[in-house]
Order: sequence, then C-alpha cells, then structure tokens
Amino acid sequence: MPSYQVGDACYPTPSAAAMASASTVSGSFVARGTTLYQVNVTGVTDTSITYRFTPAVVAGTAVNQTINFTAQPCGLLVASDAVSLGWMIAAVWVGVYALKVLARVVRDMTNETVSDGQP
Repeated sequence: MPSYQVGDACYPTPSAAAMASASTVSGSFVARGTTLYQVNVTGVTDTSITYRFTPAVVAGTAVNQTINFTAQPCGLLVASDAVSLGWMIAAVWVGVYALKVLARVVRDMTNETVSDGQP
C-alpha cells in the first residue's frame, strides 16, 4: 500500500497528506504589501488545497487561492532499511578486521625471516 510523506510523517492517502500539509499554514498570518492576512484552509482534494486570505487588521476583501498539490511518496526509513544498513556496516567492520589480521600475519612472517638471517 503506497503512502505519502509530509514533513517527517507518512499518510495513507494523497488527501490525508494534503490535509497535513494544509494544516501547517492554517491560522498563520502573511503580509502582502501593507496588509496583514490570516490564512485559513477552505478545501482540500488529492491534487489541490484552497486557502482563504482574510485581512486581519483592516477591513477588506478576502481572497481565495487554489494551489496545486502533488503528494510525494514516503521516503522515510523503516526497520527493514535499518537492518540492511546494519549488515552493511557489520560487513565493513569484518573486512577491516580481516585486513588487520592479514597485515599482522605478513608483519610476523617478515620479522621471522629477518631474525633467522635467511634471505
């Protein structure tokens, strides 16, 4: 089942992801020129979010604006990703240890040859 990401959370449907995205700005204020507007969400679909900008301080006309929304596939790491990464890190450590042991064996063999006086 596909899921869709907004911020650091995943949602089961594009509509739920759009609602989560819209909720991050609902109730906030934005300045346009010298007018301050309060932002409210008036509609959410799978592919768009409609905002209503209402003048907050002075009387004026509210403005509706529909913004296209494209739900992004969830890319958060899950437990199986962590296990895969853990095994890769373990493989690197085993490889490093094997190289260290091999270097020690080669060094010991070199020291034996020199101490025996044999060429």
